[in-house]
Amino acid sequence: MKSILLSKRRLFQAALFLGFIFQSNGSQAQSRIYAHDQLSNVYGVCLACAVQNPLNAVGDNEDNYSTMVMGTALLGGVEQTLRFPEVRTNTKLVIGIGTNNIPLTVQLLSGVYIETFSGTTANNDSQMVSGSLLKLADNPSRATIELTPASSYNAVKIRLSGGVLSLGGGFRIYYAYQDPLISIMAHSQNGQVSLGGNVPVEGSEVTLFNIYGKEVFRSTLKSNTFEPRQPEGVYIMNVQTKEGKTYSRKISIK
Repeated sequence: MKSILLSKRRLFQAALFLGFIFQSNGSQAQSRIYAHDQLSNVYGVCLACAVQNPLNAVGDNEDNYSTMVMGTALLGGVEQTLRFPEVRTNTKLVIGIGTNNIPLTVQLLSGVYIETFSGTTANNDSQMVSGSLLKLADNPSRATIELTPASSYNAVKIRLSGGVLSLGGGFRIYYAYQDPLISIMAHSQNGQVSLGGNVPVEGSEVTLFNIYGKEVFRSTLKSNTFEPRQPEGVYIMNVQTKEGKTYSRKISIK
């Protein structure tokens, strides 16, 4: 009976441990920073051109969309600028796009350009959507534009010019978000753990939990290395920075 109870206890502790991992991984998805404001504009000579429902491209609802409609574009087009709360660098930019029912291809988007801004200043990185930027989805009429701008930015302008091919019911913009690309890496050798990535760790508090969810180590980091003095095995490491942000990952101590 005692061994059965012990086994059940260990199964429960293991379930907590797995739940902890799942919860930690889930928190990373919440790091997306969605556009919170927008500006739309028709430029040049573009008859019957418009951005319909422009606010639908703002926020974290990835199924709402604004629609860029091209009428007769002589020397102009239509554009929408999506703005983020802060200027950031080393941050991946993802823009959700689509059509009503036309499969997306690079050729179809030959008149779609994107450009980032820092404040109101253009970063002079305007580029046409190419195969390296376009990521097609399972739904052929939806895709994402993905890139990591070289300069810091807090806005992206999507411009639809007169050179674009027929888009039927218009060009849709579903959302735009910044992915901070925050990472923390850990390597263990001879019982010592070395941390890497782009999270400043000096002055942070590091905590280790064993596979049963029990805290076995806690210390304030004076550098990017520490010696937990724990048996070899798999642990969950929490690093809480001086700013109060917490990052979690699974590590193997050797």
